[in-house]
Parts: sequence; structure tokens; C-alpha cells
Amino acid sequence: MEIGEAAAAVERALDVLVPAGPGALAGLSEADVAARQAAWARIRRLVDVRGALLAGAVAKRSDGAGGGMARRHGHRNAVGMVAQTTGGSSKEARDLIAAGELLSGDDASAGPGAAEGAAPAVRWAQVAAALRSGVLSAAQAALLKDTLDRLDGADERLEARLVAKAQQLPLADLRKACLDVTARWDVDRWQAREKRQRADRYVSVSERADGMVALNGVVDPASGAVIKTWLDAQVRDAFARRRNEGLGPAEPGEAGRIRADALVDLARHGMRCEAPGSGVSTQVVVRVDEPGLRTGLGLGSCDAISTPMSAGQLRRMAVDAKLLPVVLGSGSQALDVGYARRYFTPAQRIALAERDGGCAFCHAPVSWCDAHHIQEWSRGGPSNLANGVLLCTRCHHRIHDDGWTVKATPTEVWFTPPRTIDPTRTPRQGGKAALHVDIGREDPPRVRTQEREPTHEPAPGQPRDHREPIPV
Repeated sequence: MEIGEAAAAVERALDVLVPAGPGALAGLSEADVAARQAAWARIRRLVDVRGALLAGAVAKRSDGAGGGMARRHGHRNAVGMVAQTTGGSSKEARDLIAAGELLSGDDASAGPGAAEGAAPAVRWAQVAAALRSGVLSAAQAALLKDTLDRLDGADERLEARLVAKAQQLPLADLRKACLDVTARWDVDRWQAREKRQRADRYVSVSERADGMVALNGVVDPASGAVIKTWLDAQVRDAFARRRNEGLGPAEPGEAGRIRADALVDLARHGMRCEAPGSGVSTQVVVRVDEPGLRTGLGLGSCDAISTPMSAGQLRRMAVDAKLLPVVLGSGSQALDVGYARRYFTPAQRIALAERDGGCAFCHAPVSWCDAHHIQEWSRGGPSNLANGVLLCTRCHHRIHDDGWTVKATPTEVWFTPPRTIDPTRTPRQGGKAALHVDIGREDPPRVRTQEREPTHEPAPGQPRDHREPIPV
């Protein structure tokens, strides 16, 4: 069969699966649409395999002097040629090329030139096999390949865990999981990365031809955590006030305008610091274990961003921002307060953030979330960790409206879909545990820290209260 005939046959099959005519899908049931969506997704991943092979061939043939194939066809490089041909972005083209490198290595290991009885030469064979079989997309495979390539000494066991995790998570959450694995794998390298990022921070302000002022820049994660926490709090408060006042949905782009106004208000306050502050006050919450806070060694994290940070970075933040360690569940702040309180205490909200890492369902940032009772308080539900879950507004409504059930313990949270979504009603793990990948090394326990005013050191010989700051 020639290329044209094969392409026509594929188009006819696609028309049967998903008719492209106007209104062709209107008469389908929800179950039929979901089944066709799943079938189309698998076909797209299999198409990715072929696209990756072609992209890899383009890249290989464009490595020669003068740009090779890409230059001969009028493109700057292989990425440009693949992006223009597919109609996608440069990032998508690079993913296809990276996936093609995986598959070309797979082909080389099994080709006629391979020595008899020799071990396969392909690296990350499990990722390549999952890609080739349609289990992973090109973007997922490229992300796993890039992650594993960065980890000195990564083996097949870690590769298998990442492949399994990739089948459970959307791409955005898989990126978070891979970032966390990279940080935990080599803390020293991660600390060096933080220093480079700190040195590369900048903000530029320029005037456009139309009179608008353009802000552009990048900041390191520690700086970004402070900025993002502040801006997210302003957006969340403004949207909550809209809901409370019955104003209806915000206009498109409203969140961006709120952030811009918040920055202007902050600058005006800084220019006349004797004036009262404006906006909604908030706090930056970070997590780090006590030895890490003392020594600066190890890793910690911040609620505002998904990027892990070294304990040394968090230790410096603790000095600058007066962030003090709080041991959850001890001292005067009890985490489980039973039926006595209608709302969750600040300490409980911090503990829920430790378990859920943000929205336990979609992994949105902590600043977007509220603490909700799983069993309603009005029906006897207690205000404790086993009956609490952090959810963003959208997921809160989705879970209630669609009939999901939620079960939680102080350390885990699980969501069970309704039969209309999953006939088997298989529970799905939520919270931070859903993003965690076991790297085969023990991670130290973490202690939450929050912003508090410093107190004095205890007298010599006196035991340290858990609320006392640790010298850094």
C-alpha cells in the first residue's frame, strides 16, 4: 500500500471513530463519547510513536554539515522543521525528537547489527517499550527520559516506578513528581542549581509603543514563593468577595488584572511605608525537618510552589522572614478538636496542607484551597484530619455535584468515582502521596514551619518548648 492509500485508509477509520461532520456527535450518549475519547487517545499515542520515529529521523539527518535535511528543506534546524510540519510548538517538536531518540535506540539494539547474545544497548528500555505500545505519549516519554538522564546511577527499578506513575498522572502533575525525584536524588546538585537560579534572577520594565508598560523577568523559587503567595491571596480574596456579593463569574483576564493592581498597591505602600498596608495579609509556609533547619542539609518544600528547595535555602528564608518551626500535633495546638469547633483551626489547615499538598484532587496550590468537612459538620462531622480535605472551589463543587466519595486518614486521602465515571468504582489516591515516587532511598521526616514572631532562647538547662525558634 502506498503512502497516499495508507493515509486515506486512516482518515476513513477516523471518520468512523469520530465523525467530523457538523452535529455528528450530538446524538451520542455520554458513555459513547467517553469510550470514543479513550479510543482516540490511544490512537493518538500510537500516532505519536510514528511521529517520534519520523522526528528522530529528521533530527539525525539534520546533524550534518550545513544543517543537513532541515536546512535543505528551508528550516533553521530539525526542531523548526518538525514544529512547522506538525503545526505544534517547539516544545512539542523537541518532545517528539527526544521520544524518537528512545525508539531509535530500541531499534538499534534489536537490529541486524546487534551482537548475538549482547545486552540491549538502548537506555531506558521500559520507557521506550511503554511509548511504543501506546501506554505513554511522546511528551510523557520525553519527560521521563530527560529526568532519568539527569540522575546519576538511576536504574531499572526507578525507571519502572516512573513509568507506572506516568500512567496515573496528567502531564502537569507528572512534571511535579519528576521535579521532586530530581531534587531528592542529588541534593548537592540541587543546591548548586538554586545558586545558579538566584544569580539569574531579573526584572525588566520597558515602555511599549502603545504607551503600556511591560514587566518581564524571572526569579528563583525562594523569591517566587513569596511573590506568588501574596498575589494568589489577593486573587482568591477578590474572587471570594465576588461570590459573596452575588456578582457572578469574573470577566476573562480578571485574575491578571487583580495581580497587576496588587503589585501597584504594594509599590505605593513601599513608597510611603508609614501608611497602612493594603490587600489581604497572608503567610509563606515552608516545610523542613529540624536537622535540616539546624545544618542547612537536606530538602524541604513550600506550599506556594511545587519546586523543592534545599534546607539551606529554607534556612536562609527562616532567618530573613522569621519563619519558625512548629511541631504538628504537640503542645498547646491540638490538631483534632472533635465536635467543639465549626471551622478547622490554623494548625489543622497547616496539617491538611502537609498531607494534601494543595487541592487533594487536582493539586492546585494551597492558596487556592479551603478546608472542607468530608462529613458535613451540620450532620455531626468532626473538625479533625480524618474528616478534612483541602479542595479548590471547582473540585469541591465537582465532587459534590458528580457523586464522588472521599475517605481520609491523618496521612492519606482517597477519592472514589461514581459508577457513571468508573463502573468498578476503584478508589484513586489524592494528595501529596499521589505525586510521590519511591526512589529507593529514605527521605527524612519533615516539620512544618510558619511565620511567627521570634521568642527568646530558654534559660540554660531548661527544655526547649516546641514553639521556640531554633538558632540558625
